[in-house]
Amino acid sequence: MPDFANNRELKHYCPDFRPVRRVLRSLGARREPPRTQVDTYYRLPAQPVGRLPAQPGPRWRLKLRVERGRRTLVHYADSYDAGLRSVRYALADVPDPAVGRMLAAALGVSVVVRKRREQWHAPRTLFNLDTIEGVGSVFEAEVAADDPAEAEALIARYQALFGPYLGPPVGTSNEDLLA
Repeated sequence: MPDFANNRELKHYCPDFRPVRRVLRSLGARREPPRTQVDTYYRLPAQPVGRLPAQPGPRWRLKLRVERGRRTLVHYADSYDAGLRSVRYALADVPDPAVGRMLAAALGVSVVVRKRREQWHAPRTLFNLDTIEGVGSVFEAEVAADDPAEAEALIARYQALFGPYLGPPVGTSNEDLLA
């Protein structure tokens, strides 16, 4: 069974990334060059199967991310509460491109999400400024939640800092936005 990690996240529509970038610079966050990501979401049964940890509420998802020629399989469950997102996830590198075709044949494809991602790094947090085809601009702050109290404190701080520049919360996965 894979090792699962946990995040607590802000995810909002964002009408203009410029003021968000100013806040990120003031935090000392480090910016990576923008890149293109293609996420292929696969159809899964309604409930977890096999030895997967069962949790009431969250929806399990499976996607193959292709970015800069690298493929990563992401298996995760997400739930939403008061405009915040909780995510439990596992990652696996996929060196063989045939795996994506095999998953599509076995499970079916729910949707393909294409986006331009600008990522910023700060301690315990990844900030994503995404421009998603067919959706628009979305801001995410992904806080590592191995210490839940610290994660909640960081989320509250980010809500205060970024809140004035954000639109409404995105209360679902990118898969659901385009499916």
